[in-house]
Amino acid sequence: MNASSTEPSAATGPRPADARERALIARFRRCPMGPYDPELQAFLLPLRNLLAPGKHALMRLPRRNAWTLVCLGDRERPVQRLGGCFTSRAEAEWAVFRARWLALRGEDPEAIDG
Repeated sequence: MNASSTEPSAATGPRPADARERALIARFRRCPMGPYDPELQAFLLPLRNLLAPGKHALMRLPRRNAWTLVCLGDRERPVQRLGGCFTSRAEAEWAVFRARWLALRGEDPEAIDG
């Protein structure tokens, strides 16, 4: 990875989470709504600073206290609903983290033991 991107380089490809990352993922999973200590905040920042096109996000469902997972589009491609109905904001935030991690790292954080 280079300093300006969170995407793995073509030469190295995705890599599995190391022990520190697994511990941080477990901390986020336990409390996805925060507050975050500085180490966890720094870990989450690259996932949150992705370019909008292709970025996973939450969309509030109309007339409901629920959210669904979406993938943001660009000028040529609209927002794509990926599905799911989350009535818990914490579970919705975990779903976004999980989708972003999987897209960037090729590894499902749900399967990572902290």
